[in-house]
Amino acid sequence: MFRSTPALAAATAIAAIALTACGGSGGGDGYGASAPVAAPETLAPPAGTVLTANSTAQLGTVVIDGLGWTLYRFDDDTAQPPASNCAGDCATTWPPVLAEPGTPLTVDGIDQAAIGTITRADGGVQLTIGGWPVYRYAADSAPGATDGNGKGEKWFAVTPEGGRAEAP
Repeated sequence: MFRSTPALAAATAIAAIALTACGGSGGGDGYGASAPVAAPETLAPPAGTVLTANSTAQLGTVVIDGLGWTLYRFDDDTAQPPASNCAGDCATTWPPVLAEPGTPLTVDGIDQAAIGTITRADGGVQLTIGGWPVYRYAADSAPGATDGNGKGEKWFAVTPEGGRAEAP
């Protein structure tokens, strides 16, 4: 004969809660649809800023951020002295890559001496590479995409030295 005790009941309840918590959404079994994952509203890289030199077949080596998004430079900006001329609607389409005070900057395949900052008219501190302010393209289709390259004949994926990326 089986007899229930308070300890056994508590253990059973804890096990049931733990198993329910580990169950996940159940959308990966191919039956039924899972809810779509919304795209992030900002294009900010993860904690701290990560810049990496990334080799592409189309443009040679370009700089990407910590989420894999291609970074761009704008020919209407200047490198000497470094200055941004992209604000308002321009900065909505081409969000500046901002330095976050007090967070680390990690570079891979880029000379640390090529990295700098400028203070934008809106007070934000924007990263520069080779003196050129850098941006993301809000309409890039996916991380690693270079959809913004050549836009308006003024926007180009940026190289680790701050130059325009060009087909090899």
